Amino acid sequence: MFGNKHSKVTHAIEKGKASALVDLVHDKDESVRLEAIDGLGKLKSNDGVNPLTHLLHDPSAEVRKHSALALGEIGDPHSKAHISFAAEHESDAGVKEAMHAALTKLKDY
Repeated sequence: MFGNKHSKVTHAIEKGKASALVDLVHDKDESVRLEAIDGLGKLKSNDGVNPLTHLLHDPSAEVRKHSALALGEIGDPHSKAHISFAAEHESDAGVKEAMHAALTKLKDY
């Protein structure tokens, strides 16, 4: 691959290429994953809803937190049920707080 993955995330955000970000949300480098997740939230692309929904159950608390916040930014009304379910089963206080913040953003959808 040419260039590093962090620059690929930045480039994808600048170009509005959600599909490139979706590919990077499963990268082995968690910092790349978090940037890609945040990028999907910034783009507010519905292409990110399904992968982000699955990441609400990721082993990494940071990934779960960023995914919930990104889903809140995207604003897809179907995300509410997934975030609510995940919040009921979440044990990490920071993740739970992020999930509630996302649900607050989604309350009008």
